[in-house]
Amino acid sequence: MNEYEILNIPETATREEIRAAYRDLARRWHPDRFMAGPERDWANERMAAINAAYRACLDGARQGDKPSAEGESEALLRVQALIDDGKYQKARKLLMGFDTRCAEWNYLFGAVLLKLRDTEKALIYLSVATHQAPDCMKYARALKEAQQINVTRRLNNLFSRRVRVGERQ
Repeated sequence: MNEYEILNIPETATREEIRAAYRDLARRWHPDRFMAGPERDWANERMAAINAAYRACLDGARQGDKPSAEGESEALLRVQALIDDGKYQKARKLLMGFDTRCAEWNYLFGAVLLKLRDTEKALIYLSVATHQAPDCMKYARALKEAQQINVTRRLNNLFSRRVRVGERQ
């Protein structure tokens, strides 16, 4: 059985069709949906085959239009320029079109989320970037800044709750 047959899609399937088929199969065969025992073991094997087929089909779909390393670097620079210009939603949309999630991608996505005031998620992406490239001071500084913003935000929320409670009494 080839990868396309495992995902039950034609060999001419687009990336979106491949992803949709994968999501459907993953929802159906994820091992957590099965009780411990032989069914879960079989689901584990099935899910491993689905994962392998998904990666192979995506690799096949990318051939011919996969951006070069220079093209990806240029796109990341465009994202940084959008962030610098305050166009955070545009930067986020452009980042969502990337197939790879390198350290710079995670850093930029975290930076966008931070600018959009989604500090909890920003912390996750900035942590991943720092983990992927532990020697990069730019990533470490951004993570530290996000952590400080998060602490300040939580303290402000706590303080405003106490003030509101005090006003009610």
